[in-house]
Formats: sequence, C-alpha cells, structure tokens
Amino acid sequence: MKKELSHKAKLSNFWLIFVPILAYELWVIAILHSQLSRLRQHGPDPSWVLPWAEAPQGRPRTRCRDYVSEEAGGSGWELSDVQSGCPCDLVLDEDYVARLGLGVILNLAQQHEDAQLARSVSGILEHMFKHTEETSVNLISNGALDALLFWCRGKDPTVLRHCAVALANCAMYGGHRCQRWMIEKQAAEWLFPLAFSKEDELIRFHACLAVTVLAANREIEKEVVKSGTLELVEPFIASLDPDDFARSLSDSADCMQGKSASDLQHLLPLLDGTRVEGKCIAAFYLCVEASIKSRQRNTKIFQEIGAVQSLKRIVMYCSMGTACLLAKKALSMMGEEVPKRIFPSVSNWKTSEVRVWLQQVDFSAYCDRFQELQVDGDLLLNMTDQDLSSDLGMTAGLTRKRFLRELRVLKTYADYSTSDPNNMSDWLAEVDPLFRQYTYGMVQSGVDRNNILNLNDHHLQYDCHIENGVHRAKILSANRKPSKPCHTDALPPGPDVFISYRRTTGSQLASLLKVHLQVRGYSVFIDVEKLEAGKFEDKLVQSVQRAQNFILVLSANALDKCMGDTGMKDWVHKEIVTALASKKNIVPVVDNFVWPEPTSLPEDMRPILNFNGIKWSHEYQKATVEKILRFLKEPQDQTDRANKSKEQEKK
Repeated sequence: MKKELSHKAKLSNFWLIFVPILAYELWVIAILHSQLSRLRQHGPDPSWVLPWAEAPQGRPRTRCRDYVSEEAGGSGWELSDVQSGCPCDLVLDEDYVARLGLGVILNLAQQHEDAQLARSVSGILEHMFKHTEETSVNLISNGALDALLFWCRGKDPTVLRHCAVALANCAMYGGHRCQRWMIEKQAAEWLFPLAFSKEDELIRFHACLAVTVLAANREIEKEVVKSGTLELVEPFIASLDPDDFARSLSDSADCMQGKSASDLQHLLPLLDGTRVEGKCIAAFYLCVEASIKSRQRNTKIFQEIGAVQSLKRIVMYCSMGTACLLAKKALSMMGEEVPKRIFPSVSNWKTSEVRVWLQQVDFSAYCDRFQELQVDGDLLLNMTDQDLSSDLGMTAGLTRKRFLRELRVLKTYADYSTSDPNNMSDWLAEVDPLFRQYTYGMVQSGVDRNNILNLNDHHLQYDCHIENGVHRAKILSANRKPSKPCHTDALPPGPDVFISYRRTTGSQLASLLKVHLQVRGYSVFIDVEKLEAGKFEDKLVQSVQRAQNFILVLSANALDKCMGDTGMKDWVHKEIVTALASKKNIVPVVDNFVWPEPTSLPEDMRPILNFNGIKWSHEYQKATVEKILRFLKEPQDQTDRANKSKEQEKK
C-alpha cells in the first residue's frame, strides 16, 4: 500500500530539490549575461571562463555543460564558444528571469535563513541589478530589495559583499524610481552597518558608493543625509590607497579588466554634483580605474567620457583636501596635465589671474584680448553674453555657451567673503547650492539679509541679472518661508539614544542597534571615529549629558581597557562615568561578555555592574530590539507631540 507523504514531508522535499535547482538556474543565466557582456566588450581571454567552481550547491558539476547548452539551444551556441571567445548572438532576458520564480526563492531564503542559498541568490541579484531599470523594478517588486536589506543585518562576509554591490548597482542603474523605493524601504539606514564594518574594504566601499549615489538625487538627498551613513564616506575613502585597492581587485575575474565606458559614465553626476562625498568617492573610483586602464594602455577612455574635465574642475575649485588630492592623482595616472588651484577670491583677481584661469579652462586663444581690455575679477563676474560677442570677439554661439558654463562653475565655487559681509552666499546655497553663482550680482546690487524681503521678480531680473525665471521664483519662494529658529541661547535638543561601544569588538552590534532604533523613530548618536582629546571630547561628553538614554554595548573584553584606568583616558570609561553622573537611563546590551570582578574596575564606574543587561541575540534581532525598547524612554519628537496634543485638549 502506497503511503501518502505528509504536508511537512512535501515541503521538505520541495526545499531540498526544487529550491537549489531554481536558484542554480537563475545563477547560471545571470553569470552568462555577465560573461557575454565582457566578451563583447574586451574580446577573447582565457581568464573569462565561466566560474563553475563557484556554482551553488544542488546540481552536479557534470550537469553544468548540459544545462548551459540547453539554455542556448537553437542558436548553435555552445559552452566552448564562451571559452574560445567566439562571437554569438545569444540574448538573455533578465526581465524574464526576474519573473521566473525569484520571489519564491527570496521568500524561502528569508524564512529558512539558509546560508548557502543566501550566498547564491544575493550573488544573482548583484549581477541582475546592473541590467536595466525595468529589470530592477521587477526585482524590487518580487521582494529582492527586502531580501537584501534583511541580509544586511547578518554576519556572512560573502552575503554582505553581494548585498553591498547589489545595492550600489540598484542605486546606480535602477533609476530614480528604484532610488525612491530604496529610501522608502530605509536602505540608506541599513547601509550604515555595511559602511561601518571593519572586516572587508570592498563591502564598505560599495556601501559608501550606494549612499553617495542616492544623495546625488536632490529629491531624496535630505532623507539620505538624515540616515547618518553619508558621514562615513570621506573618512573611509581618505584611509584607502588607490593603488593597493586596484591590486586587491586584480585577483577578481569580474574586476581585473576594469569598468566599461558606460559604467564609468555613471560616476560623472557624482564628480559634477554639489556633495563633497560624491566627488571624493568618484575621484577615488577613477584613480582605481586609471591604475587598471594604464596597464592596458587605454587611458583615452577617460577623455572620451568627459571625466578629465570634471577632475580638473575639482582640482581647480574644490576646497576638500581628500577629493582634490585624489583628483590630482587620477589625472597624473591618466597622463593628463594637472591644473593649478584657483585663488577663490575671484572678485579680487588681477588680469594675470584671469589669464591663468582662461588657460586652465581651455580658452587660451582669448587671453590676449582679455589682457588688452584689462579684464579683472570684478569684470569677469559681471560678464554677459553680449560682452563676449561684441567686445571679446567670441563670434561662435557655442563657444560663448561653453565659456558661460565655465563661468557659472567659477561663480558657484568662488569665495565672496571679502565682498559679502551679510553672507548672502550661504543663504543662496541653502535654497540651492547652484544659486551661489548669483551672489556677486545680488551683493553688487545692494541686497542683504535686511532688505531681501522687499525683493520682487523685477529686481532679481534687471538689477541682480538673474535671467532664469524658475530660479527667480525659487529664490522668492524661499524668501517668504519663515526663518529657522535660532539656538544661540540654548543648545539644540539632544539625541534620544547615545550608544557607547568598544570599537574592536562591538562596532557591528553598535551599528545594528543604531539602525534598528533609527528606523523606529529614535535619534541616535554614535561616534564614528574615536578622535583625539580636545573639542571632540567636549562634544562627546555633551552628547552623553543631553541624551535621554544611554545604551552600553558590552561585547567581548569591552571593559578590559577600563581596568587600572585611574586617569580616565579610556573613552568607554569616560562615557560610562558621564552617564552615571548625569543619572541617564542606562541600558546595557550584552554580547559574549563576561562580567568582571567589581574590584578590577575603577571605583567611579563600578555602579555600572549593578544594571541588568539585555542579552543580544543575533538570530532573533527583532525580539531583542523590542525588549530593549521597553527599557527606553520615548523619542523626543513623540513626547513633544503628546505634550502639544494635551495642551490643545486643555484649550
């Protein structure tokens, strides 16, 4: 008599047989697209063989060739074509793959938390998010983004690396719609643990790349800045060496040939944008690519995509040291001339400095005419299209447009402190960073913070020479908004939670706690770098004193450096003593921590041993966080709203 399988047994068979096969099939198609793209771009090379050794478990190796041949059936294409570099017309439909059953796999992968499946599927997503915007939309609709963000809280370095690259690809290639979804699903916050990690530079780099690309979208910039992840970018990039980073990529078949021109073009919005983090990471990226392309003798690609001119602008105008140094290095590695730094006080320029600027922006042909007419910084800032045409001999309209574009860039980066006593430039930059170009015209017309409310459209157009009607409307609209409250007499409200941790063993848990609390509405302070004593020390102590809650991450050996620290030189010791003295709501979170003997600690911090600690469970993070929340005071903004509603009810 045939025995009917139970429902549980059927599910088990499905999990053991169908899931690995489907995951493998999706993986093969994604890898095929990656390899074929590389063949079309670079031509044959023995190193571009399909990486069968890395195939997900679940199908025998002997089946690989048969399956690939089946997938390519009808076109006369075989696996040997890939290995020999023969041209083929096989077209893979990633949009079909995105709908093939990936949603089922993603749900199962999250529910069962299978490590091998997570590695396979996250690797698939890394490649597929780079295909088209439509593919990215289909992937996110099937739960791919939710799965990636779920895996971001894990510990597996392979999965985390795939997640970081996939999120960077989604941000770069997915378009504005996918970027908006990333913000709605709080991807900027979940990128923080990846960018904060100290274990893998590739994970950190791609997490930083993802968040800077998101910040370049003006529509969502404020939400990205609020996440706090953007603050990690510049210190991390400044700590890297482009040559060492390029050498670390040389072992990867996916990266050893560098990026294509179409890939590198996605960096230009970061180079030309207003955020210094974007300029910094894009300049570093181009340094790495220049190191790879110089060995291939293919540095002309940077001139073709317009990256050289963008790098020269950073060297000439950007005041950020890291971005400027990286841009100089990239230009040198590309074999391009490195321009000199421009003196920022343009209004004080002499004719000789105007001449230098003309030479550096490729208008050397007009240097003599500018010199003949004694054009200085003041005249340059007031120059119009009519002046260029009638007085300076620029008869070609496109030449004048190109010159005016360079002049707008100069005006945007110029320092107006000597001619702008009321700091109109900063006010304009708050409206839109590009509006700094109008500073000199407004200041020369007599506009200041006191009379700006009296301006109208006529004043801006004819007196301040702002020709763009939309820009005038934005300035007038910002002018009508109420001014921000002044905090000169009182400190701004402190964070809801201050997280104290030992960097060597507790940084990952601290970063996870930050995100878990942040997505639940808490404002969180976590010092990203333990800096030297001084002003930062005062700021740190003030942050502890003003915080409502103090979470102490007790990871392995977290208090060892406190033992014998009678001079209170250890940061964790100092933070604990400040929290105790300020009577803060202290919540210890314990992870692989052994409580020391009270006598081994300085007397001023021994009371911390009397607090009950909450044991952290990495497998059950949500439940642990819910328990932590029961010990915390409510977020300040929720308390303020509750107080306001009570006052309104009384009225």
